[in-house]
Amino acid sequence: MKRQSFLRGSLLLTLSALAAKVLGALFKLPLTAMLGGTGLGYFSSAYGLFLPLYAVLVTGMSTAVARPVAQYAALGRPGACACIRRTARRSFLLLGLIGSLLTCVLASPFLHHTGASPEALPAVLAIAPAVLVCCLTAVERGYYEGLCSMTPTALSQAVEAALRCVLGLLLCRFCMAHPPLPALSPAANGAFGAVCGVTLGALGSLVYLWGCSLRTRHRPDGSLPPRRILRLLFGLMLPVSVGALVTNLTSLIDLVTVMRCFSGQLMQDPERFYAAARIAPEIPPEEAASFAYGSYMGLSVTVFNLVPSLTGSLGKSALPCAAQCFCRGDREGTAFHARQVLLLAALAAVPAGCGIAVLGEETLAFLFAGRIGEIRAAAGSLVCLAPGMVCLCLSSGIFSILQAAGRADLPVKLLVPGAAVKLVLNLLLLPRYGTAGAGLATSAGYVLILALSLVCLRRVLGVPLHLGRPLVCMLYSGVMCAAAAWLSCRCLQGRLPFHAGYLLAVCAGAGVYVLCMLLCAGRELSRLKSPAVQA
Repeated sequence: MKRQSFLRGSLLLTLSALAAKVLGALFKLPLTAMLGGTGLGYFSSAYGLFLPLYAVLVTGMSTAVARPVAQYAALGRPGACACIRRTARRSFLLLGLIGSLLTCVLASPFLHHTGASPEALPAVLAIAPAVLVCCLTAVERGYYEGLCSMTPTALSQAVEAALRCVLGLLLCRFCMAHPPLPALSPAANGAFGAVCGVTLGALGSLVYLWGCSLRTRHRPDGSLPPRRILRLLFGLMLPVSVGALVTNLTSLIDLVTVMRCFSGQLMQDPERFYAAARIAPEIPPEEAASFAYGSYMGLSVTVFNLVPSLTGSLGKSALPCAAQCFCRGDREGTAFHARQVLLLAALAAVPAGCGIAVLGEETLAFLFAGRIGEIRAAAGSLVCLAPGMVCLCLSSGIFSILQAAGRADLPVKLLVPGAAVKLVLNLLLLPRYGTAGAGLATSAGYVLILALSLVCLRRVLGVPLHLGRPLVCMLYSGVMCAAAAWLSCRCLQGRLPFHAGYLLAVCAGAGVYVLCMLLCAGRELSRLKSPAVQA
């Protein structure tokens, strides 16, 4: 299989992630219109249980497979790589079955203890098979990523997003028109159909990867005993999985604290809750908590995750390259890949975060036109999430480099204090500021994580990263970008249709950002193509 460079692999994964996000928007925007805030609350409850299990059982798998495959590929032992894939397939099949069973068993207690509506139960059960499918998918993706071939991963992501979009919307509409569960509301039936589409999309991605494996020429040579492979895989997987679990704890913390806090406020002082959460008075009290949570997760968190999902492909592509450099003792080469990941991630994240900070409500109105109540409830939280989005983009790239350097334990240790800050601030800020308090707590947690991760990366690599000047230039350019976009949006307001004015304002901000970057940091960015140490 042809080996790909870091930049080419990153480009493939970024384009795939971009296509997946476009298809995700084509899925989420009509889904929001069909389900509304309450139905999105049921849909988000299904993900609330799925994501922690996914983090434990799936997230670490691709990294656990990719790193040893990259090492043995660097040694010219393709048969050993095939041995690793065969053993991983068998062991992770069992883990996937256990995870799907756990999802079914924990569904009802999970909804009860988080204060979510029992009507979300069918949606939670519908996502259970996706745990097994995603486990098997992670093995295949990790194998190809370890070989520095990102094409199968990129195309499988696109296949999954396309099927999820088409099948999710079709099944949602069908289940709302012809309820398979007549005792439940149309929103609950629609959420059930949408989650079924998500599961079927994951299955389509796995089928595609299995088709790719039929063209693989390398066969297992039996050079590595299965017990040794299992120790290696689980030794790498466990710290990464725990770290991913802590990362997803932010969503779980939101689910538990937001729903319980809102339910308690509704019982004590409904008027204060409606004012703090910015909920329209026509929303019935029995749906208000699900509406506020669904608006926050379905709108604000969806936009918050757009850029990190794109920049996350940079770390995934850099991991095998950095692992091979570190294995050879090339610390400068490893540091070069770290610089590439961080600067490319910041190049996209900084202007996006600054723009969302000043045009948060306009961004939601552009993406979710017509959902006035949901936009009003979610706008404040999106603005508060903007700094956290930038920090998440950078810290996820650092975690990939740390894992490549054999320090997969550090992301776990760094994420724990961030999750603790998130939990404490949620409890303090939610009663006063509603979902905006949850956004502030998330940003504070990720700021702390980024600061700690930069210190640890410098100590692990033992060489300077030379990030100060280009990052300062990016921050300055991002502020100028946000100012240009805000002024353009205000000047065009009332003179052009909203969508046209918003797009022109975004283009004006992007133009100012590019110009400022060329003037301030063009020389530094041009050095990303070669591993020369920056002065």
